[in-house]
Amino acid sequence: MNPAAGIPFEAIVEQSVAGIYVIQDDRFVYANSTWAAIAGYTPEEVIGMPLARIVPPDFLDEVRQRVETRLRGDPPSMHFITRGLHREGHVVLVEVHGSRMDYRGRPAVIGVGVDVTERLHNEAEQRRLLAQLQAFSSHTAARLEAQRSAFAREVQEVLGGMLSNIRTDAARVLHSAQGGELQALTERLLGLTRQTIEAVGQIAAALGPASEASPTPPGQAAPAPLPPHRRLSEREQQLLPLLLKGLSPTEIGARMGISVKTVSTHRGNIFRKLEVASTAQLVLYAVRHDLVP
Repeated sequence: MNPAAGIPFEAIVEQSVAGIYVIQDDRFVYANSTWAAIAGYTPEEVIGMPLARIVPPDFLDEVRQRVETRLRGDPPSMHFITRGLHREGHVVLVEVHGSRMDYRGRPAVIGVGVDVTERLHNEAEQRRLLAQLQAFSSHTAARLEAQRSAFAREVQEVLGGMLSNIRTDAARVLHSAQGGELQALTERLLGLTRQTIEAVGQIAAALGPASEASPTPPGQAAPAPLPPHRRLSEREQQLLPLLLKGLSPTEIGARMGISVKTVSTHRGNIFRKLEVASTAQLVLYAVRHDLVP
């Protein structure tokens, strides 16, 4: 006994949530209610309807080519998303799976289709919103990074410069002091100023943008970079502590036995090699590298 006997296949097809159709001779020879409703018709209206009535003109040739491909059996079935023309004039997007079959003794194409217009539109809207969110996030991160960098520069240049000036003045007082309570007080002031300058430098470094180091090959330790002050000449290394003490070019020249012009030349070379533009930045560099005398 046939196990399928007695099962109302026609009723099942008509109640299916998927559209079912049969195409033969460039026309629909069968359509269930779901398939007809996708384009806004009834099954009675669709049966006998040519493809050109339900397919957009700019897509008709491609649909006919796909039908012919399935009729030839190469491949015998296809799964794709196609465009349909609703009776009200707008385009609907339909996901179909069609195969070759014999219908009333002649080759035809039977297919199952689902209206995916809303789903695809929702997915496109989600992609658009995601792109907007990513652009907004990137813009916000860039703005925050710019503000953080600006604040770091202000902390280092303005506050660090003020502290460096205090340190320079204190160093001059210490240089003039001849012992006693004033010298002890000045030394404590210098120590406190050094600690404050170091703290400012650390804050500025933490606020600044992260450096982009070159990747280290797997299994190899990253080589330690050579600090810029190691590139100073012997004469420049002798002059650097005097600059950090706040001595004037005349005082440095007298101590080292060189002219003021030579002192200025060495000072310019030191600034260039250490990549600093002011005495305040020089002091900050010295604090970070433990060069403060």
